[in-house]
Amino acid sequence: MKDFGEDVAINSIHLLQEDMNLAPLPFNASLEEQWDDEEEPEGIKIVVKVVPPAYHKYFDVFSKVKAKKLPPHHSCDHHIELEGSLPPVFVIYVLQNNESETLHAYI
Repeated sequence: MKDFGEDVAINSIHLLQEDMNLAPLPFNASLEEQWDDEEEPEGIKIVVKVVPPAYHKYFDVFSKVKAKKLPPHHSCDHHIELEGSLPPVFVIYVLQNNESETLHAYI
């Protein structure tokens, strides 16, 4: 594989940054307004310039802040009632006596 060198990489980054600044994206304002001030990631303005406008509607899917929250309750949610606090103990797979002793010694 041919190594183009550091100069080519730096020039490519510079050209990419120029292209990002020259290309106006129609959804910048509306996308930035969707983020709350406390939830707005530091680099969202840079990401908005890099990601094509067709994918702007999917930004909330990748929000780290929203990923830490539970989804809202829906009418189809149901409660799972457990009779005991611990599930019943079952043998997952059969072990030989020496394997079982080694497992219990390890645990």
